[in-house]
Amino acid sequence: MKLNNQQSWALLFAAASLVMSSCKKNYNTVEAALTPLKKQVRVVKLEESNDPLPITASGVLASGKEVTFSFKIGGIIDQLRFEKGATVRKGQVLAMLDLVEINAQVVQAQNGFDKAERDLRRVESLHQDTVATLEQLQDSRTAYEVAKASLDIAQFNQRYARIIAPINGKVLNKMAEEGELVGPGQPIYEVGSTGARGTQIIKIGVADRQIVKVRPTDKASVSFNAFPGREYPARISEIAEEANPFTGTFDIELTLDGFYPELKNGFVGYVGIIPSSVQSHYKIPMTALIEGDGKNASVFTSKDRQTVRKKQVQVQEIKGDFFTISSQQLTANEWLVLDGGAYLSDKDSVVVIGL
Repeated sequence: MKLNNQQSWALLFAAASLVMSSCKKNYNTVEAALTPLKKQVRVVKLEESNDPLPITASGVLASGKEVTFSFKIGGIIDQLRFEKGATVRKGQVLAMLDLVEINAQVVQAQNGFDKAERDLRRVESLHQDTVATLEQLQDSRTAYEVAKASLDIAQFNQRYARIIAPINGKVLNKMAEEGELVGPGQPIYEVGSTGARGTQIIKIGVADRQIVKVRPTDKASVSFNAFPGREYPARISEIAEEANPFTGTFDIELTLDGFYPELKNGFVGYVGIIPSSVQSHYKIPMTALIEGDGKNASVFTSKDRQTVRKKQVQVQEIKGDFFTISSQQLTANEWLVLDGGAYLSDKDSVVVIGL
């Protein structure tokens, strides 16, 4: 059968349409295979918080007053009456030097003073009778004053040839032994205050971003591994005005409310301070962290739960399983990607699988 021209063109057009349709279908199938699937994520709504975040640090317990005792003069130690750890009372004699040489110096100075006093009285009488000259009288007075000063020095050294406790306390350290020759000012005992008027302190170091939040009226407590589960109330007694040049941190001294005999100097204490100065912030779970470098961190957020954006934030505090950032860095209408962020890139399309 012969076809006319019009029929031939219609048949050709139909065949071409069939081929094009087949090619388009194959192209779409290939494209669909090449187009990446939307990545699944789990998100949470950001919630601004004004809860105070405790400032935590550790330090070593010490006595509020620690006194190091030594002899004013050198000599041989005759008595050391207390051992390390002993309790002492105010006014008790802790140690004494051998007084043989010291007492001899006092006797020598006393005799010199007595002689100078007699000579002065005799010269004064002679001067009244115009027998002694004014120069002789002045020399006698000078000799008297010198002898008196020598006696005062000898008696002063005799008085400080023993160590007397000025406070109720506990011997923290004993640094010499009986019979030992010691020099002036050499440490012999170290005593820490105890009792009703004694105080126990602990010093900690905090960063600059924390010191600005601390006030003297802030509540604080201290815990020790030796007594798990127990907290000792404390108050802030001193806040440093400048950084410690060795650590770069700012020192805070805390005083325990009351005296606790069961606590020993040298115990490591863990301090928690509840600052009264609070700034609004977001708590970011550690599972949302993508990258971290110092105070810089990266997280993914989404406003429509369909597309994510990578955000750079500044970390304020790190608290166990979360860290905080200021509320100015993100907006409250954003969703934070908790899981799946490790496989995302900026502006990726996502499917939320859970809240």
